[in-house]
Amino acid sequence: MRFEHAAHAAALMLSFALAFVFSNTAGAVEGVSTVVARQGSATVTLADIDAFAQRIPPKDRAGFFDNPQRLESLISNLLTQKQLAAEARAAGLDKQPATTAQIDIAVDEVLSKQRLINMRETATVPDLSELAQEQYIAHKEKYITPGTLNVKHVLISDKSRSEEEAKAIADTVDKEAKAAPDKFDELVEKYSDDPSKASNKGLMTQAGSDRFDPAFSQAAEALKKPGDISPVVKTKLGFHVLKLVSRTPDQQKKFADVRDQIVAQLRDEYVDKAVKEHTDALKNLPLDANQDLVASLRSRYGSLQTPPEATAPTPSAGR
Repeated sequence: MRFEHAAHAAALMLSFALAFVFSNTAGAVEGVSTVVARQGSATVTLADIDAFAQRIPPKDRAGFFDNPQRLESLISNLLTQKQLAAEARAAGLDKQPATTAQIDIAVDEVLSKQRLINMRETATVPDLSELAQEQYIAHKEKYITPGTLNVKHVLISDKSRSEEEAKAIADTVDKEAKAAPDKFDELVEKYSDDPSKASNKGLMTQAGSDRFDPAFSQAAEALKKPGDISPVVKTKLGFHVLKLVSRTPDQQKKFADVRDQIVAQLRDEYVDKAVKEHTDALKNLPLDANQDLVASLRSRYGSLQTPPEATAPTPSAGR
């Protein structure tokens, strides 16, 4: 189903409305029942959209809703779902034991998730400043601003020639580079088989990172002064000769610069532990199970047939 032009425009307007709602959650109560779209007997409100949005991880919400076609599809699906649900109620399907049991499970699932969210949001967390400083002192290597390590390289591929031929050419490049480091660009142009040389002139930035073959990174790390030339290096691409272009040391971050980051991490760990301890305590409460019925479950769902209605769960009270 496709919306007409006016409905499509409404979907576009919704993206801006949702951006306001999600960025102002404290004041989002007013207007959440505003009708976004109607179809047949069904309506979709901002409250419905908000409820759906809770199923999407916070970091992914903006990307999901910043798409007119996705908004249109979401609203259309919600309207269809509501109309089908209304038909099901009219047919009394919501009173059937199998349905009420599924509804109960769905309600329990939503409430259990909300309880976990509530526990995380309301957890009492002690002052973690001192522990954060201890963490910083004990693991300073985690709080480093990486320096730069930029090299230029000549690649002699051994894919279109023998390994011996490639190594011989690389040795020639190595000799010429060490004799005249300032003419390395000419060697890149003359010898390199790296197709990216047309745009980068052989420059590889952050050459010590794990983006590169370990042998390449190690050779780059061994270069100390700009202009230094590496020995011939073998990687899966062939043979390389490297020239150091620039290098700056890593910088240790100050505690004041990373304090909030460390405290946030420690808070998450503290809350995660508290939530786990609580759920573990629930799991460890005394258990009274009907062992015969538990054992029967192995064969109860062993066929494609639905279990007899007579053994279906009894509807909850009040339904």
